[in-house]
Amino acid sequence: MPWRSGWSALSLEKSLLKRDSDFITHLEEFRRRLIICAGAFLFVAVCSYFFSDTLLDFLITPLRQYQDVDLYFQKPYEAFLIRLKASAITGLVFSFPLFLAQLWLFVAPGLYTNEKRIVFPLILVSAILFLAGAYFAYQVVIPFSLNFLLSFQTDTLKPLLGVGDYFSYLLGMILAFGILFDFPIILIGLIRLGTVKTKTLEKARKIIIVLIFIVAAILTPPDPVSQALLALPLIILFEISVLIGKWLERKRSSQTL
Repeated sequence: MPWRSGWSALSLEKSLLKRDSDFITHLEEFRRRLIICAGAFLFVAVCSYFFSDTLLDFLITPLRQYQDVDLYFQKPYEAFLIRLKASAITGLVFSFPLFLAQLWLFVAPGLYTNEKRIVFPLILVSAILFLAGAYFAYQVVIPFSLNFLLSFQTDTLKPLLGVGDYFSYLLGMILAFGILFDFPIILIGLIRLGTVKTKTLEKARKIIIVLIFIVAAILTPPDPVSQALLALPLIILFEISVLIGKWLERKRSSQTL
């Protein structure tokens, strides 16, 4: 009947309007979260710049730990850019937990109750692992790899390190370790949600280990020491993730009985 078709068209129009309204609301919420993250990052970065001398001394410590080597800048503006880069990375590292919190607050309304219980602990642990990875890179990996690489100097081959190259290496390693140390959190989250099975991970263990070494080779300098120092902790974290995943699967099975 005509009135039924008209009613269907009106219902469809209302449904489309509601969907568009929800989409716009999500975009506004996403924009608000981004503004909070950007504001926190800028605040920490700007504050860090005022302590850039202390910050640079702190970042040069891994180089001075084993080698008495000076850094040089070859462009008039390079020292200024290094201060900006160091301040920006400091802002990123220390505001990263807030980024994760904002991510949690954004996705939480659309999650089921059981998903909400797991997401917040995972985000908290991922922030801790990120900082642990950054600290491990700064305290262990970078000094060791620098000592290994600079040990090849001779009386005729002396290092003349550019400040830009050194800080690119240093900050790249810190970010790489911080991000990749969150690798097990992704696995545990997928196992907990039932998306991935531990048996599948065990069958693909050799492939995953090869992929870990490939990623380590891409993200670290072209020397085997740095690659191994990144790959080995990731392999250990992978095995720990599988063990935790098995415990979660047994717990889920016992609850369903």
